[in-house]
Amino acid sequence: MKIEGSKITLNQRTLNQEEKKTLYSSNKEIDTMSEVWRYPKGTPTKIVFTIEKEGKTIGELKMKNFRWFNRKAELAMILIPEEQRKGYGTEALRMIIDYAFKDMNLHRLEGEVIEYNEASKKIIESLGFKEEGRLREAKYSKGKYWDILRYGLLASEYEK
Repeated sequence: MKIEGSKITLNQRTLNQEEKKTLYSSNKEIDTMSEVWRYPKGTPTKIVFTIEKEGKTIGELKMKNFRWFNRKAELAMILIPEEQRKGYGTEALRMIIDYAFKDMNLHRLEGEVIEYNEASKKIIESLGFKEEGRLREAKYSKGKYWDILRYGLLASEYEK
């Protein structure tokens, strides 16, 4: 796809290696952008775990949007409705936080909660996550727009 302007054209395509080298020729430009483009091919951007109880899958937990140089990742979790509010979500998050900070040596974890999800807010806050921001009216659900709350947790905060 192309979008034509009066002075420039936007082309929907990915830069090739030579174009990247030319465009990102100094550290000044590189320091202001995501480092993802510099990762070696095959570097994982997510790790997915199933949450299982008595051999049955009851949910999924993802570590995604890794930023390896910054040592951070985002967490996302879903449980089937009949297994919610039984402590499994808290236990799963505690396990993955321990793994992320102690085994993977990550520095920071992030997560999002839709403002109407009081149970998820309670869980994430009980584990030490701090609300860091709000994406205003970023989620459309149930006939209206809702804010998405952004949370963060540092390894040093969790160890306390």
